[in-house]
Amino acid sequence: MPLGLTEGGPTRGREVVAMLRFIAVHPVGFSEEQLAPLAKEALPAGVTWHATYCAALDNKSFCHWEAPTRDAVLEIFKKYEIPYETLHEVRRFDPATGLMEHAPVEVKVLQPT
Repeated sequence: MPLGLTEGGPTRGREVVAMLRFIAVHPVGFSEEQLAPLAKEALPAGVTWHATYCAALDNKSFCHWEAPTRDAVLEIFKKYEIPYETLHEVRRFDPATGLMEHAPVEVKVLQPT
């Protein structure tokens, strides 16, 4: 059993949700004007849009997401009619430590009281 999942342990009153990382490739070089309204939209619980990297000259954008499932990200794309070419599940390598993060990342989410 992973650390912190024991009864009465550090996660008491919390739910541990496995979070996956994704990089989406979009066939659009998004502008700030296109992204700013989307950034204000509420995302489903457990989904985080970390950043978007835009290659306007190549007409591509790359978005970094964390979510419990691939479908959670795809549902956002469908809801807001965001075009995408591919969605890759990825792991992050930290050059400062020389380590690859373990997949999936465990994140503690407070349960409603």
